[in-house]
Amino acid sequence: MRFAFAPLLLLSISLGGCFGVVSPTLTVVEIRPETATPEGRRFVVVVDAENRSENALPLKDATYTLSIDGKKVFEGQRSPESTLRKFATQRLLFPVSVPNGVLASSGTASYRVSGSVVYLPPGKFNEILYDYRLIRPTTGFSGSGQLDLGASAASDRGQGIDIALRDQAAAAGQQ
Repeated sequence: MRFAFAPLLLLSISLGGCFGVVSPTLTVVEIRPETATPEGRRFVVVVDAENRSENALPLKDATYTLSIDGKKVFEGQRSPESTLRKFATQRLLFPVSVPNGVLASSGTASYRVSGSVVYLPPGKFNEILYDYRLIRPTTGFSGSGQLDLGASAASDRGQGIDIALRDQAAAAGQQ
């Protein structure tokens, strides 16, 4: 019976050494209004992702929720479509849509956002383990604060998101 746990012990020891990287640190920077339409409002959750590892880390999947005044108003999942460069910080943008009638049109509200991002550690062996769904290293983020519901959104132009995406694309080109 003692030897029945030996393969499990060996597997856990070998998997423990697979990652060999420090998890990225995710920090919520802000939630900013982007557009307002008769159907609802769009916000963007801005998150800084810091990679303190000597290896680039592909980001695979993100899940996140937004609560306003204690009520969950959004839950989403998306691909960050990004790879964190080694020893660098990158800005990630997560869109949020809230239907009209859920939020007041002006004033301030307390918000809380939280989520997690799955990343792929370097190495062919880790890729295989990831493909077979044996590993899913994850790092989380959360933040809270006050949201100005009357803030002017870039509704006519959509410039806020376009500028941020251009900044992200420019940063990716400097690798």
